Amino acid sequence: MYNTQTVIRQCVTPGMLIMHQGKPWRAAVNKNGKLHIHRPSEAKQVKDLLVEIVLDHRNQPEVML
Repeated sequence: MYNTQTVIRQCVTPGMLIMHQGKPWRAAVNKNGKLHIHRPSEAKQVKDLLVEIVLDHRNQPEVML
């Protein structure tokens, strides 16, 4: 199970791993009031105010470059 933390959408930076609808997604860009996220087979925009970010073993945000 992943350790997660709920943060406001504006705090998410590109490359962060987030959980959305029970699946891990990679944050691409945060602009125009929407967070753009993607997986290898799909992409979408999130307008939710709060999102769950995945934390690593040191409780820091997991970043995938």
